[in-house]
Amino acid sequence: MALFSRRKKSGDDAVAPTADAPQEAGGTEAPAAVDAGASTEQPEVEAPSIGISVQAFRGVGAEAGPEVALPDADAKPAEAPAPRQTAPAPAPQPAAPQERRLPLAPALPPEQTETVAGMKDNVLLREALTEIEAGATNDQLLGVMRQALQGHLYIRVNGDARAQISEGKPLSVAVVRDNDDRQFMLAFSSARAVRDSVQLEADPAATSAVAQPVTSVLQQVVSGDFAGLIVDNASAPHRVVFPTELLQKTLEQADVDMAVKTILAAPREQDSAVKVGAALATKRMWVAVNDGTGSGQVGIAEAQTADGRRYLQLFSHPLEVIALGRGDRPLPFEPEQLAKVLTSHSEMAGVIVDSAGPSLVVERDALAPVLVLAVDLDD
Repeated sequence: MALFSRRKKSGDDAVAPTADAPQEAGGTEAPAAVDAGASTEQPEVEAPSIGISVQAFRGVGAEAGPEVALPDADAKPAEAPAPRQTAPAPAPQPAAPQERRLPLAPALPPEQTETVAGMKDNVLLREALTEIEAGATNDQLLGVMRQALQGHLYIRVNGDARAQISEGKPLSVAVVRDNDDRQFMLAFSSARAVRDSVQLEADPAATSAVAQPVTSVLQQVVSGDFAGLIVDNASAPHRVVFPTELLQKTLEQADVDMAVKTILAAPREQDSAVKVGAALATKRMWVAVNDGTGSGQVGIAEAQTADGRRYLQLFSHPLEVIALGRGDRPLPFEPEQLAKVLTSHSEMAGVIVDSAGPSLVVERDALAPVLVLAVDLDD
């Protein structure tokens, strides 16, 4: 267990958590990992006042480009449009990291790190947050949101998390309140961010950190009495605040298992493309609908390599479409629809998943589980 010590730190404008949390925010689900212990003395912590508007998400398109409406999660097209090359057509492999800026990311996932030994960072989220400054654009905030949708988040627990779990008690998660007494849950991209938050407080108290799947954390916020989620609260200006309404919409449109995103965020293995191909046979994805030719005929965005090979662009979440900034409209795409497009367009070399990065090219031979669906539809 990693020890989070505390020290006095005055004059810092970052927020500190309260000592108690609502029962709804807990849960009996076992954490992915439990780390960080401290003393058993219980503090009396006054609920702080914070100004959360600086880095708060203001809504898609607000003061940051054209208005883009997220589609309903259950919306389905009556008939899938034909693939249509985007203009300009991106290559399946995104550019080098130094050529990227948020909301885009390198094609390959970053190397896994541990800022506190034994506690893995959510590197994609941590790196996205480093690009956030005061007055961040909505595109940047969306970049943080989409990069949070894989892996895990750390939450702070007042007291011994292991003891609370073993006793079947709801986790006493750390929260903050604003001037309107609205309650916000805290989450962290790394153990170091948790430690920084702990060290802001003058009163010694027991605190622990629990790593949980991101969807579990978001569900706790949505189901509890929370106005939103603050990520890395002690890392100003590299912190963000997401309202509950956005988190709820994000969850409605997400795969609860984050199956595809989890593979893309992990180090590449020899069978990574095969694993994604298998997942595409069972998981709903999204496509980018646009008028790539200017003719007025709507089609699904595709990419083309320098040697002329064509790849259908697939996305694990609508935020991945919006992150590209092309003005495309996200459209839900079921495995059967993907099978129909691939069989109807035999010249299609495969698919590229999440072009904004991390991304992966899945060649046609790795899409055999999807193509089988087309055979079943014909029977």
